[in-house]
Amino acid sequence: MPVSAPRPARLSKEEWLELEKQSGLRYEYLDGFVYAMAGESRTHNDIVVNITLALAQKARAKGCEFQVENMRTWVKALNRYYYPDVVISCGTEAHESEIHEPCFIVEVLSESGSHEYPTRPTRPCGVKHPPRSAGVCGKRDETTADKDRREKLEAYFKIPTLKTYVLVSQEEKRVEVYQRTRWNLVWSELVNDSELEVACLGETLNLEQIYAGLAVAEVVEPSSDVSP
Repeated sequence: MPVSAPRPARLSKEEWLELEKQSGLRYEYLDGFVYAMAGESRTHNDIVVNITLALAQKARAKGCEFQVENMRTWVKALNRYYYPDVVISCGTEAHESEIHEPCFIVEVLSESGSHEYPTRPTRPCGVKHPPRSAGVCGKRDETTADKDRREKLEAYFKIPTLKTYVLVSQEEKRVEVYQRTRWNLVWSELVNDSELEVACLGETLNLEQIYAGLAVAEVVEPSSDVSP
């Protein structure tokens, strides 16, 4: 009779936080299972800096909180914690190290092809794994870009206060925006010098601000000219 492999143990929130403390690494927490986070490129970090320069002061002037990367965001409905690249909250945040009421979230998409940073193992790591092996105990089969467009999109919009979710390309001047309306989510794609609405601040963010000073290619749009 074959013996089935033991199921990985779930971590409590306290165990997960202790794992991060001991390892010095960040792990996403998905209802007890933890996943090591991928590394970021220089362009990724520069984009986050540019968005910070464009919006942080405006957010704080309106009494909102602006945070990047190391501030975990709680999805209560799923008992998940993620670390968005950029998050704004205009709610009453009583937690020193957590965001519970985000209104605006940005994720910078990983580079494609050979520079893709796959992050999701086929099975999660549990408490029995030592800190440095957590998150690398199986074949990695989903890229961070895949996860941002599917898993995180669904999860983030289970947070009632979230109005806008933005995905930023680091390979070309292209941004995807998901905006909550009364009835559904509205998707739009912006390129080059377009601008997007930051609804909870009553402000806009231009793609020129996002990509300022970076060697990121413009999107070549199809010509509307019709040849004779």
